[in-house]
Amino acid sequence: MGQVHVYLGCSLDGCIAGPDHDLAFLMENPPPTGDEPEGWLGFEAFLASVGALLMGRRTYQVLLDNDAWHYGERTVFVATHHELPPAPQGGDARPVSGSIDAMLDQALAGAAGRDVYLDGGDLVRQGIASGRVDTLCLTFLPLLLGRGIRLWDGLETRRDLRFGAHLTHGSLLQVRAEVARR
Repeated sequence: MGQVHVYLGCSLDGCIAGPDHDLAFLMENPPPTGDEPEGWLGFEAFLASVGALLMGRRTYQVLLDNDAWHYGERTVFVATHHELPPAPQGGDARPVSGSIDAMLDQALAGAAGRDVYLDGGDLVRQGIASGRVDTLCLTFLPLLLGRGIRLWDGLETRRDLRFGAHLTHGSLLQVRAEVARR
């Protein structure tokens, strides 16, 4: 059975979005020129292990607003209680609802034995709190936003981590960690 992974960028003070869900700060550090064998920040290599995604509705809206689709033929399950607009660029997006456990079970079934990429602050917090997240890959940008949507706000349960690899990409710092099982 596949695992559940988180892969996010954030400011050093833990903001995954600025005020009003603004993501412009994430684009202030463009990828370096030149070829990176695993893609920029290792995203392509990470995505190669992923069979499906589970993301929040606001995260999906970013894709819609930018007519962007980075997931190939992978199914993206979108947590929502409303009708879901079609995915950009012919992508496969499907609405899901229920508990985090039920939605992750659906995504894992859709991943057909491969891993699930969990994306979106609220879902990540729920996945961590429920003990369903296996690994975190966070890329820190060299700035403090001060205000914005913080990844860990609302997390009420302690979770121990085991740090793995850390890499620098220009001015960015990427940290990988496994979530320790209790």
